[in-house]
Amino acid sequence: MKKWLRKWLDRFRQPRFRHGRLSALLMAIFVAACVLINVGVKVLEDTYGWKIDMSFNGYATTSENTRQAMQTLDKDVELYLLYQSGQEDTQLKEILERYPLLSSHITVLPTDIVKNPGILTRFQGDVETGLTADMVIVNCPSTGRYEVLGYSDFLSQGYNTDTGEFELEGLAYEKQLTQSVLRVSSDHMTTIGILQGHGELDEDGLSALITLLKNNRYNVQTVNLLSGDTLEEVDLLIFAAPQKDLSDGETEQIKVFAQEGGSLFVMRDYTDPIDSMPNYMALLKSYGVVPLPGVVVAGAQDTDTYYEEQIQLLPYMESLDITMPLTTTGMDVLLMPAACAFETPGEATESLSVGTVLKTGPNAYVRDVSDGSASIDRQPGDVQGELTVALYAHKMHANGNVSRLFAAGNSALFTYEYIYQRTYAENFILTLMSEMTSGSQVDLDIAVSAAVRPALTVGSTGIGVALMIAVPLLVLVWGLCVLLPRRNR
Repeated sequence: MKKWLRKWLDRFRQPRFRHGRLSALLMAIFVAACVLINVGVKVLEDTYGWKIDMSFNGYATTSENTRQAMQTLDKDVELYLLYQSGQEDTQLKEILERYPLLSSHITVLPTDIVKNPGILTRFQGDVETGLTADMVIVNCPSTGRYEVLGYSDFLSQGYNTDTGEFELEGLAYEKQLTQSVLRVSSDHMTTIGILQGHGELDEDGLSALITLLKNNRYNVQTVNLLSGDTLEEVDLLIFAAPQKDLSDGETEQIKVFAQEGGSLFVMRDYTDPIDSMPNYMALLKSYGVVPLPGVVVAGAQDTDTYYEEQIQLLPYMESLDITMPLTTTGMDVLLMPAACAFETPGEATESLSVGTVLKTGPNAYVRDVSDGSASIDRQPGDVQGELTVALYAHKMHANGNVSRLFAAGNSALFTYEYIYQRTYAENFILTLMSEMTSGSQVDLDIAVSAAVRPALTVGSTGIGVALMIAVPLLVLVWGLCVLLPRRNR
């Protein structure tokens, strides 16, 4: 064996190998090895997703929440990445390609909308904006539902209190994609009903709220119980400042709805009647909610509790379980113009728990304008102190089901786009809806990636300085290693 090996090696010592053939052979072997390694790495990445995300914000890294959610997926879901003329959003494509590795039920389909224009009509449906490149269609054939995610859906904004404007804060690729996959494949879609037939705000008056809810994947529909509509498919029922009382039949239907775990969302204005609506008031009182007549006026000395005028309240947000995501992140700025108040909640019982969500400053008062006075100055007998302007109640029914009721003494907080743009009203509304629909709305705790690379600081230059020093030092050391042996020749 040794003789054969020596004989084989001697062949490479011949001049024909020493003068090029050996070098060419070694180069060919090296190139072939590189190709094989690259092919192998590509196969491993396509099969197991072993590529390491080295981006500063880890935008292509899937979290444990996403991995667990995809393991529970039991329906096929198609992810269409729309592009035009071969110009794909490579960043978005890289994120999408991670999903088939997490579940065999997911298929990613990059689609050129120029070559496949039929997809634009196939998924147009109720989509308000036209489909364009760099959008993602999340489609579940078995449920027949789909969602279209555009660039704006992947952006997370935060409110800058210094400038008074919303600014780009993060990228929510993973969060939006994962939640969309779960929503379209779910057998149930959260439905919010808006009660009509009692002089309430209609769809035009609630357009801002309806748009917000639909954009966040809620099914919204009007419900007129007097016309034969039912609450069978409704998860949450909105009372948008009704002006007429509920009939006995409606009251009974709503009680049954609540006993089955349905939630109620109430918005009132100080001009809404109280005495002429016994059935409606009895429903509110059964949840510990008692409205006070009159408009709330902030104390002049409580300057941080109103905006420009004393009737434009900037309420304090209590730190409850329902508001914790907002209060801990500083997203607690709201505006309630011309609000009404409620009696302070009483002690909790075995079946009913009521808590204050929003309150005024300590010197606010309720100005009862029923006396015909147009002045908002405090008068003798006006209720004064820290007033409750929003409540949240949990009620345990005899059958063991829990229903929830949220009541706010202002409708403008939920219906004015100006308030949406200047405060955290949208975040507040979506937090309420998620809590009150008992988690039926998909909202995963997936961190949003930073959208902007953090600015360099003195402490962040250490690695760069070390590399700058290390490179010439390594060259110097290598040079010494080469030159020192030659010194003795």
